[in-house]
Amino acid sequence: MSEAKKRRSTGRVTLNDVAQLAGVGAMTVSRALRTPELVSDKMRERIEAAVDELGYIPNRAAGALASATSQTIVVIVPSLTDCGCGEVIAGLQQSLRREGYQIMLGDAQHLKRQEESLLTSFLQHNPAAVVLFGSDPGETIRMRLKAARLPVVEVGAMARSPIDMNVGVSNFDAGYQLTRHLIERGYRNIGFLCARQEQWMLQQRMQGWQKALLDNYLSPDAIINTSERPSFSTGAAMLGEFLLRWPELDALVCVNDELAAGVLFECQRRHLNVPGKLAIAGFDDLDVARACHPALTSVRIPYHQMGREAAELILRQLAGEEVAGMSLALDFQLQKRQST
Repeated sequence: MSEAKKRRSTGRVTLNDVAQLAGVGAMTVSRALRTPELVSDKMRERIEAAVDELGYIPNRAAGALASATSQTIVVIVPSLTDCGCGEVIAGLQQSLRREGYQIMLGDAQHLKRQEESLLTSFLQHNPAAVVLFGSDPGETIRMRLKAARLPVVEVGAMARSPIDMNVGVSNFDAGYQLTRHLIERGYRNIGFLCARQEQWMLQQRMQGWQKALLDNYLSPDAIINTSERPSFSTGAAMLGEFLLRWPELDALVCVNDELAAGVLFECQRRHLNVPGKLAIAGFDDLDVARACHPALTSVRIPYHQMGREAAELILRQLAGEEVAGMSLALDFQLQKRQST
């Protein structure tokens, strides 16, 4: 099959496209990509510029036609330790394995450059689709995925401008409703504890908290964002700083339940009554939120359902259905408990 026919069958950028733009032969492009030290600097720079402009991804599936796709679905997450990650993956696998697909998983370690590197590497294996969890893709990732012409699902939050398909919840609304619940309970000095604020999902939760306070003429100044992992120990460590900087604090919203539980444990260590002295709330409705005493108020996020719905969209698009560009906003649930 000729390169032109391959291009027509997949819509993907080919080696010949790069060669044509760079004004060299296809063999020269191949040599520059495989053994760049054998090509002059000037020639290599010209070819690299063409690769970047077209978003070309080399296909390492040995001997495979450009029209062929593997039975692999790429899934990239900010961190395997993040809340909801395991549930999303389980939901994806539940539907994908039934159809013979396997997951290729990448941990970006909360680094944009790592996310870009993983994606570039994975795309070389010609996957059938890509899932991005908890990500706000930068321009490089968006360009590469659009050039790859394959199904893409962004999972976790409602994307500002989806690359293709989107499954999530409105984390902004979740943050707003949780904060409004606290205001309705009579709390007025409500802080927010965030970790890894660069995550789009967590930013939305914080923005919802801010908007709810401003709508009720309350100050959104009591906020701490730490670069530490959102964990029990991080929550416990941050309580002291909140109490030192804002002694009037009467409620604290934490960006996830691990932080909230850590704050609760530290309150108990300090003999601070919850919710009498400080009300505490979180997100995700993890098992620890229900097991704590007092039990934590939290927002239940349907991560497992997100994974299932994302898998179904991928399978439908691969089957030829017109689902490209579809967005699914799932429902969250506010779980009101004794901590507030």
